[in-house]
Amino acid sequence: MQLSALFRETFRIARHALAANRLRTVLALLGIVIGVATVIAMVSLINGFRRSFERGIQTFSSNTIYIRPFRPSPAFFAGFPDSLRKRQPFSMDDAAAILSQSPAVAEVSPVKLFEGDLRLVFGRRSTRGTSTFGTDDGFLRTRGFDLERGRFFTTEEVQRRSSVVVLGRDTHETLFNGASGIGRSVHVGGVPFTVIGVFVTKGRFLGSNLDDIACLPWTAGDKYWAPSPGAPPWFAKKGKVWLDAAAVSSDQTEAAIHQIRTVLRVRRHLASDRPDDFEVFSDDALLAIYQAITGGISALMLIISSISLIVGGIGVMNIMLVAVTERTREIGIRKALGAPQRAILLQFLLEAILLTVAGGAAGIALGAAVAVGVRALSGLPTFVSADSVLVAVFVSTTVGVFCGLYPAMRAARLDPVEALRYE
Repeated sequence: MQLSALFRETFRIARHALAANRLRTVLALLGIVIGVATVIAMVSLINGFRRSFERGIQTFSSNTIYIRPFRPSPAFFAGFPDSLRKRQPFSMDDAAAILSQSPAVAEVSPVKLFEGDLRLVFGRRSTRGTSTFGTDDGFLRTRGFDLERGRFFTTEEVQRRSSVVVLGRDTHETLFNGASGIGRSVHVGGVPFTVIGVFVTKGRFLGSNLDDIACLPWTAGDKYWAPSPGAPPWFAKKGKVWLDAAAVSSDQTEAAIHQIRTVLRVRRHLASDRPDDFEVFSDDALLAIYQAITGGISALMLIISSISLIVGGIGVMNIMLVAVTERTREIGIRKALGAPQRAILLQFLLEAILLTVAGGAAGIALGAAVAVGVRALSGLPTFVSADSVLVAVFVSTTVGVFCGLYPAMRAARLDPVEALRYE
């Protein structure tokens, strides 16, 4: 018998055998279905968050170059190293040197975070959780913000430590409830500031509301809310700042980063054999951090969901061993009529593969349905990729081969005489 004819005939027998025991077949499928569905649902959620993050980077990125004493890292959740805690922030002289000595840099602006609960209050209305920070007039270019109304503070106002503030759209709405707040006085941390502008809507990114912000001259914030001696290292001490920069064009970002590093190494008198005691990075570094975090979570989720696949595979092997035992006499008759070992082996192996592939297909459908349901009910981003579907099919087929091989080999090796005597 030709191999193709043998395969078709064996496939037909395997399909009829599974159809004849529908309940047992369905029960054997459950473990595979649940395992594959879990994998598809989890991977779709992780892919959805990754795609959302990447789109957010593209939407909100203005080719900002971040100049920091240390680079953000998932390792900080376990504690902040003393080696990084001792690193020094920057001065405005550093900013001036970078701008004058780096041809690829178009703008440099300071960033200053303030310690304490700087709630904004106007009359009986107040904000909660508003991100309040200090900068100068270069902020609009380095961070890509635009003004909807009013103006931004000037260089002179920064130098004079003027009490002026520019609000995000949501902050303005919270305080003034649709009325114009331009020219009004609001209290920031108990200190009166005059509202001079409102930013254009920016949206949300990484759980942060970029419209719930208050931006004021860094010098004014330094005057009122200088950090305490024991403040965390992300609160730069009085007179010191973090820096943001913008390259002259997006294709000059790497050149700008190299030039900034060179300028700062010279200003900090670092020998050629000493590493940087600062970090210069772009938005790509944020994506790498996100992938590092989600990579570990993805691995953990896949390990957990793989347990269901293993249990399902054991169920398939058990069912196939039962099938071999039940059909021992049938196997003996086929062998007595001249069926080769490979035909018996192929028959039971195909049955196991059919079981797991059918379970994989049902699991893919169930997992995709769960992903769609999660997106519809909770708004969480999900995305079922073609790669995850192909991997699910491959894994379910592999489970079928692995778990069906031993029962199939056992059936193929049965002695026809002993099999015919089996009752």
